[in-house]
Amino acid sequence: MKRVYIFKDGVQQGSTATKESVVNLIRRYQKLETHRMLRAEFSIIVGEEEFIPYPSQKKPSERKSGMER
Repeated sequence: MKRVYIFKDGVQQGSTATKESVVNLIRRYQKLETHRMLRAEFSIIVGEEEFIPYPSQKKPSERKSGMER
């Protein structure tokens, strides 16, 4: 699934599914800024979101009865 990630001064602020919605969100952030000298720098990254599951938690195989710790 493609995602567009929003960064404000190098810190991730969020992500959306479309570029249009990310631009709208950036415009909202820009309206909240109060001083011209303190303007933040916004950037976006378009990428593929992939979830990596944990390895399965199978029980370890039974030890041979003659083995000691």
